[in-house]
Amino acid sequence: MHKILVAVDGSEHSERAVRYLIGLIQEGGLLGGSVEVHLVNVQPLLPTRVAHDMSEDEVDRYYGDKSAEDSHTVVELLKQEGIAFTLHTLQGDAASRIVAISQTIDCDTIILGSHGNGFLAGIFLGSVAAKVIQLSDIPITLVK
Repeated sequence: MHKILVAVDGSEHSERAVRYLIGLIQEGGLLGGSVEVHLVNVQPLLPTRVAHDMSEDEVDRYYGDKSAEDSHTVVELLKQEGIAFTLHTLQGDAASRIVAISQTIDCDTIILGSHGNGFLAGIFLGSVAAKVIQLSDIPITLVK
């Protein structure tokens, strides 16, 4: 069984990455056999001065709501195609958390968009993708 991790952030690029995965699964292409799909959405940490004034439940709800918003479109796409998946919601540095979860669940590959909604998106083109490539020791597919 192939374990595939797809990083999603609500951007058009992460939606393209999920559509690419759907195409591979439907065509039987490179994945050939069964596939276990994992989506990961990493939320940047709230500034300390903001989080300090919030209860732990409020912080958890904030991260959960933001992750649900960011992953809504791709979750619906996978559901429409009847593709089972697990959604992981994490907080912190996107690249390091993506690589860490890929190692924890023993993924065979990571698929991510070449750009995203991260810090200064559009100026530092693909900075999360570049860092994932640097940190990971498994194959990575970038979808433009």
